[in-house]
Amino acid sequence: MEIIDRLSKLSALMLLGCSCMPALAVSTPVNGYVLERVVILSRHGVRSPTKQTDLMNNVTPDKWPQWPVQAGYLTPQGEHLMTLMGGFYRDYFRSHNLLPAQGCPTDGSLYVWADIDQRTRLTGQAFLAGVAPECDLKIHHQADLKTTDALFHPVEAGICKLDKQQTQQAVEKQLGAPLATLSQRYALPLAQMGEILNFAASPYCKEMQTKGQSCDFASFTPNQIHLSPNGQKVSLSGPLALSSTLSEIFLLQYAQGMPEVAWQRLSGEDNWRSLMSLHNEQFNLMAKTPYIASHKGTPLLKEISATLAGQQGTLKRPANNRILFIAGHDTNIANIAGMLGLNWELPHQPDNTPPGGGLVFELWNNPQDRQQYVSVKMFYQTIEQLRNGEKLDMHHPAGMVQVAIAGCENSNSSGLCSLKDLQKKVSQAIQPACQLSMQ
Repeated sequence: MEIIDRLSKLSALMLLGCSCMPALAVSTPVNGYVLERVVILSRHGVRSPTKQTDLMNNVTPDKWPQWPVQAGYLTPQGEHLMTLMGGFYRDYFRSHNLLPAQGCPTDGSLYVWADIDQRTRLTGQAFLAGVAPECDLKIHHQADLKTTDALFHPVEAGICKLDKQQTQQAVEKQLGAPLATLSQRYALPLAQMGEILNFAASPYCKEMQTKGQSCDFASFTPNQIHLSPNGQKVSLSGPLALSSTLSEIFLLQYAQGMPEVAWQRLSGEDNWRSLMSLHNEQFNLMAKTPYIASHKGTPLLKEISATLAGQQGTLKRPANNRILFIAGHDTNIANIAGMLGLNWELPHQPDNTPPGGGLVFELWNNPQDRQQYVSVKMFYQTIEQLRNGEKLDMHHPAGMVQVAIAGCENSNSSGLCSLKDLQKKVSQAIQPACQLSMQ
């Protein structure tokens, strides 16, 4: 408990340094500007853990809870929460005249593209059920559900590949130190994870003790990068990577409404934020590092840029499309953030890319000079909104933070970046070898 008390004080200091806008602050329209078009890159909703590994069972003496769906599937609770988020988007877009005040949107104006996974496809459907109920709109996705959609996963699809040496160097540059320092840098939250797991009584530690060896969670295995021989799969192993997975599972348990979360050893916003710092750092290194992000995020970023500019991308959207909802993954959001230099923390939500959260790109037009500007925001449900399944509307809004676009040369008085400047940043950030050919 001493470690958790120390972590609470540390987290409080970290929060004091956060420059985020308050949670639940919904922006008002830019003075005199007109919202023309929106792209939402959304993470899927609450899902079950994607897998149950031997290592997960070996680091704790306690049993992991059962989920109501198979591994990696969107849960009924996740579907419900995503529908609530869709309802909030409906009210938000209506307030900006992007959706009609009554009735259904015009054909083609609202378009949903989802990755092939069950959790992303159902997320797209749940979004439509909230944003346009009783309108019988359909989602779109790749016809072949057994082949990787390269829009979301160009490296895994074999469009381009990563180099092991460049990946290692890029990650350590992002960290600002050798990977060997990770456990020392995150000693307190790793110790917190060890306590939550009751690691000292785990099967792993018992085996080590029989061999006369010490057992410490922060150092039970080294932090290492692994890249497959074909350059299509990159991963991080070690205490931080494992903690990233497990802390995310605890948050999913909480959002699922499970009665016992983390065996009742985790409570309080400060402790949540401390523990989830391990998850956020893993994403910072393995998804936001520019070298990795540019390889994995190029197709999506080009699609976002083309949509904002009113151009046709690879999705073949209707010409009158005004709202594009892309149902993807937290890694996709982090890739785009890494490419554009976007950084944020979310008040009352310790996960920087939480279930159902959306990175929202808005295109605003100034009628006076017809200049176009882009606003980037992160919309999300707070950890308690997820837990309680709270209804969302303009009077009880979802959380939102405004996200600055790093290095934007031409901003308006509200700090929005000109579309031309964003397109320039996109052209500089993309990896040409990872582009998709137009169908």
